[in-house]
Amino acid sequence: MRYILFTAIGIFMAVHAQGVDFNRWYPYTQASQYAQSHGRILMVYFWGEACPYCDQMNTHVLSDPRVSSILEHRFVVASVDSHSPEGRALSAQMRAFGTPSFVFFVPQGGTLKEAGRLFGSRTRAQFLSELQQICTKVGGEGCG
Repeated sequence: MRYILFTAIGIFMAVHAQGVDFNRWYPYTQASQYAQSHGRILMVYFWGEACPYCDQMNTHVLSDPRVSSILEHRFVVASVDSHSPEGRALSAQMRAFGTPSFVFFVPQGGTLKEAGRLFGSRTRAQFLSELQQICTKVGGEGCG
């Protein structure tokens, strides 16, 4: 009986872990839970619908396969519309007062500790370099 229980728990945990698609972007609450439970860096991306710099980041930087690969490998991404009720509250809480803004957190002792922040549009090469710097700063394997 004990063997069956442990087997069932193991199967549940394996299925539960596989249910997270790290190539997807999640609402903040879900992303922060995944970051903590999987020991990943949380990147909170604050954007606005009428933000031309956000469009530039989405079109030329965040959609790049190299950027996507790094994010999928080491991060959980929270996508936050800074004009939504939740987004306004999170923007104030995290001091992200413009778009695009990126705030990075690392799980530590059951909480999330800020590991860095970026503001504004940037080139693909610059963003890749900054992601590498965040990975290096928090330790462990790099983003490469």
